[in-house]
Parts: sequence; C-alpha cells; structure tokens
Amino acid sequence: MAKTRTKESKHRRIGRGIKSVKRMEKKAATRARLLVSAARIIGKYGYEGCSISRITQRAGVAHGAFYLYFKSRQALFDEILPTLGGGMLDFISEAIRDSKGMLELERRGLTANFQYLSKQPYMYRVLHEAELYAPTAFQKHLSSMIERYARSLHRSLLAHQLHNYSDEDLAILAAMLIGARDHLLTRYCVDGHRVLPLPSHVVDTYVKFVAQGLNT
Repeated sequence: MAKTRTKESKHRRIGRGIKSVKRMEKKAATRARLLVSAARIIGKYGYEGCSISRITQRAGVAHGAFYLYFKSRQALFDEILPTLGGGMLDFISEAIRDSKGMLELERRGLTANFQYLSKQPYMYRVLHEAELYAPTAFQKHLSSMIERYARSLHRSLLAHQLHNYSDEDLAILAAMLIGARDHLLTRYCVDGHRVLPLPSHVVDTYVKFVAQGLNT
C-alpha cells in the first residue's frame, strides 16, 4: 500500500512538473509574440504609434494580460532591440562561419546583414528610432554589435589577415564599418516599408574598400 501511494505521489509530482514546464513555455511564447508584434507595428507606425492596444490586438492577447509580461510600454520597448537585434547578430554569425579569409568574411557578413533586414524590414525602423525612444536598448545593441564585430576582427588579426592595427584599434574599426553599412542600407535598400537586398556592385565596392582600407 505504501509503495502504491509513493508511486502515485511520484506521478503527481511528474505531472505537476510537466504542467509547470508547459506553462513556462506558453508564457515565453506569448512574451516573444508580444515583442515581435510590437516590432512589426513600429515598422509601420513608428514607436509613437505603437500602442499597447495595437500590440495586444496583433499578438492575440487580452489588453490587461500585457502587464503580466511587461510593466509598461517602455519596458517592452527596452527589450525589443536587444532581443530581436540579438537574433539578427546570430544570423550574421552563422553566415560568416568557416569563412576563408577576412574579405570573404566581410562579404558574407554584409550580405547576411541585408538579407536579414530584407526579410524582417520592420527592423529598420526599430533600429533607427530606438536612439530616441529606447536609448538604453539602442546603446546596449550598439555595444553588442561593436563587441561581436571587434571579436571577428581580432580573429583576423591573429590569423595575420589584418595588418597595421592594434587590439585597441579594433572597436574603432568595428564602429566605422557598422556606420558604413548603416549608410549603405539607407541609401540603397530602404524603399518605403520594404528593405531591398544590397545590389551586388555595392557589395563589391564595399569589399574593395575594406581590402584597401584595411591593407589586407
């Protein structure tokens, strides 16, 4: 009898554990849906037009339930860019994996960056309005971009593919190259609410500039 009760108790604990995991997974999925819904609304209306009612309606969540996931609209704004921007950086990192040489790495990275934005065009406005509406998130994302880019440049430095630069120079180089990419995005790819792939001749010019400017 005691063994039976022990087994039943164990099964109940396992059952509660499974339900708890499922609740956590459901909560995480809802939270992610709210973030993506907000990002898409920002892409269309900007941060100013991204109201809680629009967010919850698009995400299929009750208006009052919003506060189960975020304390305020600003709290959500402060998490959009670090979360979704992190996904973009991961996409680029995967694209440059196993690159043979720095110039191939730069070409792959630039192409992947613009491919991602062409598939998620709302990210353009999320990125460019964040400095005003979510400055903390903007600085966090910018620091992450520079740090990851500098690490990539450091690997090229160690492989003797990057010359005449010190470790201290790498974060500056990363910031400069990120700025160049941003201007190319605005000049050649943004078309209303769409983001077009970067033309191949622009990619070629960028890579040539990197080759000559970095003396590779």
